Order: sequence, then C-alpha cells, then structure tokens
Amino acid sequence: MPITFDHLYDYAELTSALRELAALRPDLCSIESIGRSHEGRDIWLATVTNTATGPHDHKPAIWVGANIHSVEHTGALAALHLVHRLVTGHGTNPTVSHALDTRTFYVVPRINPDGAELALANPPTYLRSSTRRWPRTDDAPGLVEGDVDGDGRILSMRIEDSNGPWVTSDRDRRLLVARAPDDFGGGPYYRLLIEGEIREYDELTIPIAPERRSLDLNRQFPAQWRVHGEQVGAGPAPLSEPETRSVADAVIARPNICLYYCHHTFSAAILRPFDDRPDDEMPTVDLKRFNILGAKGTELTGYRHVSVFHDFRYDPKDVITGGEDTWAYDHLGVYAWTTEFWSPLPKAGITDFHFINWFGEHPVDDDLALLRFSDDQLGGAGFVDWYPFDHPQLGPVEIGGWNWFRFWTNPPDELLEAEIAPHSEWEIFGALSSPRLVVREARVESLGEQTWRVRVAVENDGWLPTNVTQRANDRKIVGPILAEISLGVSAQLAHGSSLIELGQLAGRSRATTMVDDFGSATDGTPDRAIAEWFVECDDGVELDVEFRHQRAGVVRTTVQLRR
Repeated sequence: MPITFDHLYDYAELTSALRELAALRPDLCSIESIGRSHEGRDIWLATVTNTATGPHDHKPAIWVGANIHSVEHTGALAALHLVHRLVTGHGTNPTVSHALDTRTFYVVPRINPDGAELALANPPTYLRSSTRRWPRTDDAPGLVEGDVDGDGRILSMRIEDSNGPWVTSDRDRRLLVARAPDDFGGGPYYRLLIEGEIREYDELTIPIAPERRSLDLNRQFPAQWRVHGEQVGAGPAPLSEPETRSVADAVIARPNICLYYCHHTFSAAILRPFDDRPDDEMPTVDLKRFNILGAKGTELTGYRHVSVFHDFRYDPKDVITGGEDTWAYDHLGVYAWTTEFWSPLPKAGITDFHFINWFGEHPVDDDLALLRFSDDQLGGAGFVDWYPFDHPQLGPVEIGGWNWFRFWTNPPDELLEAEIAPHSEWEIFGALSSPRLVVREARVESLGEQTWRVRVAVENDGWLPTNVTQRANDRKIVGPILAEISLGVSAQLAHGSSLIELGQLAGRSRATTMVDDFGSATDGTPDRAIAEWFVECDDGVELDVEFRHQRAGVVRTTVQLRR
C-alpha cells in the first residue's frame, strides 16, 4: 500500500512502511533491530546509503532518532518521511542522489514503541515515556487520567464549584479564564480537571494520583545525569532502560556519525546544546557553526533555532540534564539538535511568544486567536465544546476543552505532511555538511633501480572539519586520519612505517567573509595533507593506499610504480 503522511502511524503500520521501503530499494535501505523495548517490541533502525558506492560505515553519517516521548508521534512520521524522501529521490533528485552516494543516514523512527502504542490505543493512555512502572508500583489514590466517556480522546472536565478558580470568558463562552482576585459575586465558577476517574474518592478531595510510569527517557543519558529527586524521570541510573541503552550502544558502534537529530514535539523550534550550561562554556567555533547550520534550518522550516539553556528552560532556576542532544555534543563531539515539531501558535497568527513562558501567562486575545484558528481552519477539531456527562464518581460534569494530543502535541492530520517535509531537506543539508575524505592526487618518483617515492595527497571536501567539533578535539574523542600503504609480498619499505598519522583536516566552514579581523582573508591548505613512503620493489608493481578516519570515511587508490 502507498506510504502517506496524512495520519499518525501505529507500530504495525510503521514497521510495515519501513520494510516496504527496504524492499523497494534494497541497494539503498536496510532495516534492523537495535534492541527491544521494555515490552519486547523491536526498536527499528533504517540504514540508508547507496551500497554501490561503499558500505555504510565507510562514509560520514548522520543519526536521526524520534518518538522517545510516547505522545510525540509527529517526530516518528518526520523520520519516516526522511527515509521515504531518500529512497524515492535517489536517481531523480541530484541532491538526494549525491547525499546517498557519499553519506549514510541512520534513522530510528520510534525509540519508545511501548509508550507510543498506548497513545494510539482505544482508549488511549498518555505517558511521558516508557511503560515500565517506576518509581512506584502501587496504585496511589487520586485522579487518574483516562477516557471516561469512551470517545477515544482524553480531554478536560469542568465542574461547577463556588470556590473554583475559573470562570467563563465574556468574549467566548467556551473559554475558561482565571478568576480575578476581586471576583466574588458572579459565577458560575469552575474547577478544571483532566478527564479521568478518581481512585479511592472520599467525595470531597481530589488529589492527583502520581503516575506509576514516570520515566522520562530523555533524562536518561549520561551527560550531567542527576537522580530522580533532582531530575524527574531520570530513572535509577544512566541508560538503565532498554530503549536508551539500545540507542547509546547503536550510536557508539557507529563512530562515523557527525551530526545528530532528535525529533520531538511541540514548539516549532530547533533546539541546540547546551541544555545545562551557558553559551560561553562552548568553544567559540562550535557555537558559530551551530548558528550557521541552525540558520539554514530556520530558512528551510521557519522554526527558530535557539539554545536550550538560554531560551527553553522550564524553570529559570533549574536546568535540564541527561538529555540526548547534550550527550551527543558533549560526550560524542558531534553537532546535535532537538527539533520540536509543530505549534498552533504561529498558525493562529501569534508570533511574539516565548516557548515556555507563554504557557504560564499570555493575553486572552491569544486564546481567542487559537479558537478562531481551530474553528476556521480545522472545523473546530482543536477545541471540543463542553458537553454534559454523568461521571461515575463526580456526577454531572462537562467534558471538553483543548484536544491536546491532536492540536497541541501533534498537528491535525491534514497539516502533517506540510509540517514535516521541510525538515527532511534540512537533515539532508546537514548530512552534506559533514567532512569527507577524497584522494586529491598520487605521484610516483623513481629514485633508483628499485627505490621509489610514493606521495598521495588527501583532502577533506566537506564543510565541517574531520574532527567535526572543537569539543571533540578538546576532549580527545576523535582520532587522526590514518594513511596506510599495502605492500604485499613484492615490496618493502626502505624505512619508516606503512601506517602514517595525518592529524585532522579543516573543512570549508572556516571561510565566512572576505573582510576578516585583520583585513586580509587567506586560505592556505589546511584541508589537505600528503602521505609519503619510500618503497623498494621492481618496476610495474601496483600498491594500494588507504586513508581512513572514523568520521570522514574511508577512501582508497592504487598507485603503479612505473618509470
């Protein structure tokens, strides 16, 4: 069946789509499991490259991982879109063809298949991440989120209460607004609750039951990991969960990864490290390149690119730790982003907003603009008008309000493809910015009857340097370029070693403006190096030379010793 991007995919359909793409072009795409989830589902990895031009691990690569948070299905669909774009575009689109001929894409569309499956179930369950019970295993009393009326949605419940903090807006009766400090004589007043049932209800108090499944897999990575009491959801130890361990093991086993993309929702933002430190703790050149690459993301997608620490903290007095993106940059030394797909705010014409602070305080005009967008563009699907329901414990209530899963967390079906498609182009652009070794030229000089000098030049034709980030250099994460000549049985070295270390090579990212700080721009050749050997052998012998680098790939050439 055709692969479309007009709905959210459950596990079976996502698996089928990946297998279909692998079957369509087995020369470009292969599927494997990198591990199993808590409930035993495979975590699928798609490896996409043109195998006719070399194996996947001999080329620079990017990593794309999605749906680590259970309800954030748009990210999974965007990852699938990238695989589809690559597989169907090779041979017809020059940019896609070049990308697959020279680079590798590692794509995990659904890191957390258990939680994602619950979100699409009927009735649904919305968790932060994993389905494993932690840190609690008991059923504590209180309000438990759920679909009490069986309509396949979890909305809100409003209950009339003389001490309720909410009142209907005089500008739109559907909208609840905060009750003013001096509002005592009007009403009706309401309490606002998530849809659900109350465990051990005493007919007066409604505590919120703590969620038994409180893991946050994106607080599980080793970068500045903190215990659950300091970082909610962090789990008992870094990478304690099978999903995060599978990701870390797969990434570490692929040292050719140069750029790292994490797919989340929502905010219409491209986030970059650090999560827990200010920009002045980042090497200047890394920050500069982050901004250049992020600006291209903004150009292609319309999403702002910002720092998590400076622009996306949930609490100005706290930081996020254990996140996947900071782990990838800080521990692996690669450029990493978290894309927060989708936000209804700009769609409703609201452009002047802070990603986090808006939810704590904003003008009622913004709420009304969102209602108009839902009414006029989505047929009212974003906000469900309040309707009466006889709650099994609370009696008469009204259910309705914002449809969080399909208006805030994920876009409505008809807007999905337009939202995700530009991000595939940005990730292809990112892949093409990675470093890549190519042989510039080879020279052979006869120094006598059986003595030869072999000189082979290699260069980096990528935008980034072979080390990718300065962070990688500073932390000694990435090794040098290795040049090796294979002598066989017919030749021997006059002196020296067949294996030579060449250090790192610059990329084109060093070029920014002709007017530099000192008034004279000059390039030199920091992107090029020469390996030289003195060989003793007969005339006419052919020798193989290989250059290899864990990130910039593997390239080979053959030299013939002939006068």
